[in-house]
Amino acid sequence: MTFAEPDFDLLVRKILRERGFDCRQYRESYLKRRFGVRLRAWKIATFTDYVSILDQHPEEYNKLFDDITINVTQFFRDITAYDTFDKTVLPLVLAAKKKTQSNIIRIWSCGCSSGEEPYSIALCLADRLGTKINNYSITIFGSDIDDLSLNRGRAGIYGAASLENAPADIVAKYFVQDGNKFAIKDEIKSLVKFIKHDFIREEPFKNLDLVFCRNVMIYLTREMQTRLLVNFYKSINAKGFLILGKVEGLMSANEGLFERFNITERIYQKG
Repeated sequence: MTFAEPDFDLLVRKILRERGFDCRQYRESYLKRRFGVRLRAWKIATFTDYVSILDQHPEEYNKLFDDITINVTQFFRDITAYDTFDKTVLPLVLAAKKKTQSNIIRIWSCGCSSGEEPYSIALCLADRLGTKINNYSITIFGSDIDDLSLNRGRAGIYGAASLENAPADIVAKYFVQDGNKFAIKDEIKSLVKFIKHDFIREEPFKNLDLVFCRNVMIYLTREMQTRLLVNFYKSINAKGFLILGKVEGLMSANEGLFERFNITERIYQKG
């Protein structure tokens, strides 16, 4: 099915007015493709028709946001990035806490989708710290704009496909299997706080030791990428870390904000 494109701006303005979500920070070509998914689902031809659908079926906003955010994720997605985080980055974070005599660890998973990323971070922490985890006050913020994804994360129940990259010993230790479903244990769930948050319009989280923002920036305009990286810089503690996706990196305007810690895994450290 093909569709026409009149009143694209009308649709974008409506979403901002009704839901406070500013689509203009995403690349126009990307937005049109995602809108097109919903047009085809409704078998309609124009953005104007879709405006009427949103008027008649306000619950459609949830499905639209689900499509815009493309919730494709797994536990330990890009296993080498998590291996570097676990074996190199995390020991430095823990050493810094020991040096400053602080037991507070704050991490942000920005664009967390259905929770596999923040839970993977929590699993790394739990497995490295063991019983010493009780000596720390750990908060991993999992943020997204999509209510459906956030609710999946809060439920903490996943299919086998989500766990394909997870080490078998981790799955056995921290999940309860029921048929083809795997429920993450409460000791891990308690480390993650899922929050509806629009990183485009809302203030970032503060006093962070580390930010994961992986496979999010590729969908944003260059202007928004630059602004988001500045916000991350302001949010991260001195010597804290930023981890991006494999095909993402710093904008030229942000080059002086972070040092390259591991360029292969797109890990940067604040000076």
